[in-house]
Amino acid sequence: MKITVLKNLSSSLTTIMLMTSVIIVGCDSDNNSAELAKAVELESQRAQGTIIELVTIVGDHIRLKAGETHQLSAVGIDSNNETRDITNELVWSSSDPDIATIDSKGLVTAVANSNVNKGIVTITGTTINDVYGEGEVSVNDSAVTNISLKQTSPETGNIFTCIDARIKGDVVYEDGYTSMDTVKDMIFSLDDNTSATIGEDGTLYTSAAVIESTTVTAKIANISGRLTVTADPQNLENLDILLDDKTITLLTLNVGESVQVNGRASLVGDTSKNDINIDNAISWSQEPIGYAGITTIGDKKGTVFALKPGVTQLVGSCGGKNTTAVLEVKGEADLDFIQINDGSDIITLAPLESVELTLTANYLTTPSSLNVSEFAQWSINGSNILDAELIAIGTDKVSYKLTSTSSTSGGAIVSVTYDGITENVQINIE
Repeated sequence: MKITVLKNLSSSLTTIMLMTSVIIVGCDSDNNSAELAKAVELESQRAQGTIIELVTIVGDHIRLKAGETHQLSAVGIDSNNETRDITNELVWSSSDPDIATIDSKGLVTAVANSNVNKGIVTITGTTINDVYGEGEVSVNDSAVTNISLKQTSPETGNIFTCIDARIKGDVVYEDGYTSMDTVKDMIFSLDDNTSATIGEDGTLYTSAAVIESTTVTAKIANISGRLTVTADPQNLENLDILLDDKTITLLTLNVGESVQVNGRASLVGDTSKNDINIDNAISWSQEPIGYAGITTIGDKKGTVFALKPGVTQLVGSCGGKNTTAVLEVKGEADLDFIQINDGSDIITLAPLESVELTLTANYLTTPSSLNVSEFAQWSINGSNILDAELIAIGTDKVSYKLTSTSSTSGGAIVSVTYDGITENVQINIE
């Protein structure tokens, strides 16, 4: 039998009780063993002050349809008055598993639509010390009758230019149920005269240098809700360029190397001096151009790819503010030729299928070749039988993806220019 010595227990009496339990386990069932493990963990949390005293369920008051899933989470406040995510610490249960179930990680599965009590099921999350929190989900397929949009971050007043805001809504259904603080099933759009962008999750950010009002529209089926928000840049104090969470004023790369930088902002009067991530809103450029490629959209936004030796300025801009860092690219880049894929003049694909084109720059020096697809100028030359997009941007796997939009045969010329050199390839669809 192995006995683990526990440190920092609250009293010697507790230690004696635990040792007694160990002896019992040696002669009893696995159930006693589980109870002992629970007791040990419970006493350990008490000794450290991490035992949870308050549980709050997050993401409930949501309407689901049969077959859908929804992730709940939970936060707890412990004896040290500290808050932590306790989603995976809880024992989760559903008041009616025939309507909705929940797994050990807080994932709800809607089993069957119900008209009883608007399809409401109570979800309970219980801690090791039997403190619990309750939330609810509803499973029903009633139609939406109203959408009421609101700011949730910040909850009131103007939003901060360059800094992410959150838009959510309360959705009312035909049976009278209200889904709270949700973006589920919403399709967002913005008015045309705005710098703002909004994501599927309701994250909205702006970049204008002046006070700007934006009308947000959310639509579910044929029901719409609208909200006007105002972004004010006057509280924006400074911008910084960060690499590995450290402010930089100089960035040195060798030809062929890449790093991802981040944008941060500080606000006027913010005594906490906490930098605020503005990666969504910040715009990246270089002055003069040509020494590096910069990814300007997507998850890899801010990736700087060294292309030619020289010195330039990396510029981050948002809300009328700029921040700069000197970018020094070292090495050699004596370009010999560029090549699309394996260099074939003709590429054939079947109707409605796709092909990926990669542009390689080949050098007389080291590195011998680089994938420069993202930083070249591509054209399908007016073709109406191809759709084109860059994929995997910000990575060394980036390519120009062509998709045939016609079920019949045809042809098109695709052109690409890099560093003053142009290559063409014939695309045959057959």
